[in-house]
Amino acid sequence: MFIQHKPLKMLNVPAAKVARLNTSGCNVQMAFPGHPPQMCAAYLVSLTSGNKVMVVVAFYLSKSDLSIFFVPKSGEVSVEEAEQTFEQGFVFAESMGFVLNETDYHLLSSADQQKLWSALPICRAAAKKTEQQATDRGVPDKANSAQDPLDEYRERSLKSLGRFLSSM
Repeated sequence: MFIQHKPLKMLNVPAAKVARLNTSGCNVQMAFPGHPPQMCAAYLVSLTSGNKVMVVVAFYLSKSDLSIFFVPKSGEVSVEEAEQTFEQGFVFAESMGFVLNETDYHLLSSADQQKLWSALPICRAAAKKTEQQATDRGVPDKANSAQDPLDEYRERSLKSLGRFLSSM
């Protein structure tokens, strides 16, 4: 099960930490809470750090020019569990109507990996005005998210992602 990681706004990790990258072949019309319906692209990323792997499903909302990230409720996983978690992410994205394609990221040279990774919209910050618009629309803040029954899982994933990213 994947849950939204609301504080994460972009994947600011080195290209060398990306083990696998799948992208959607075409955009799909989606509606996320707090955002108008719009065309979105999907990305499935496997990030490695030592003996831990973090699988991230990202959606780039083209009209709002921002990304929404989902992580496994268990957070980072061991290398042995990574393939199963990656498959779960694949099923999660495809259940929303996306068709994901392998990019053969691991076959690219380091320079080409860096070029591809830095060009992805999920790797750059959203425009300031978009974040302000989200606040103006009344997107729930942390105080309101305490009512969420998945709050415990989100907190665990946040901590796990924080530990994972700091180890890079």
